[in-house]
Amino acid sequence: MKHAHLSKFIPALAVSLLLGCDYVDQPLDTGSGGNGGGGDDVVRRVLLEDITGHLCNNCPAAAQIAAQLQGVYGSEELVVVAIHAGDYFSEPANPPNGDGSYSTNFQTVAGNEYADTWSISFLPTGMVSRRLFNNSITLSESAWGSAVAEIIGEPADLEIWFESLDYQGGSIETTVKVAVLNDLAGDHNLTVYLTEDHIIDWQYDNQASPPNVPDYEHRHVLRDNLNGTWGEVAVAGAASAGDTLTFTYTRPIAANVLEPDNCSLVAYVYNTTTYEVMQVRERKFQP
Repeated sequence: MKHAHLSKFIPALAVSLLLGCDYVDQPLDTGSGGNGGGGDDVVRRVLLEDITGHLCNNCPAAAQIAAQLQGVYGSEELVVVAIHAGDYFSEPANPPNGDGSYSTNFQTVAGNEYADTWSISFLPTGMVSRRLFNNSITLSESAWGSAVAEIIGEPADLEIWFESLDYQGGSIETTVKVAVLNDLAGDHNLTVYLTEDHIIDWQYDNQASPPNVPDYEHRHVLRDNLNGTWGEVAVAGAASAGDTLTFTYTRPIAANVLEPDNCSLVAYVYNTTTYEVMQVRERKFQP
């Protein structure tokens, strides 16, 4: 279940408490490192979508590049999501291997749709806020650093934050806020990912000896989309500075999640014509 409504933006937001085991953000400030709200100094965070697969021998090296970039910019400013997609490199072994290796299906419906939409035919590849860089949205890992540097920290037209996040009894409840900081033209959608970190499973890695690694740590793995592959309308045609959109979701946690405490939600708003991600925010289940 979900609903959205529009209200005028109020810089100081009251935090409402939820019953049960809940995770609620602190009151908002206007800095880029704050939990939301926003003013003239709100900057653009970047979403790096790492398209990967457990049978892709070069993908661990690409994951290392993503981790290094987060080390430079910080995980709040550079949000990384690993999307296992495509055919051979991401599918479970078929027929199954006798030792059980590569039996996990990390794929999601949304991830495969993204791979189809951008005709991704090789791994690893990635998208940096789905913005064109050297005339391409999909980029090899060698270009990620330059693409991130080009846009991270720019003045932002939008701010996103999680007003509340509650997980109990197998159900996720969250309220996402989107503040319009400058007049905005064009249609924009909000998408909310569910990701899981620190998953230990098989990975083919040409940097390792032997290359079949049974205890590889998979990071930032896309598990589900709370509001569909392409999200839902946040801005239809235009929005005025000072507007705030509120989206509330309640849904069961994805059955493929192993440890909810390692999960996060990633909310982003993108232009539906260009697909460019204009702002992103990650919220961990456990702070």
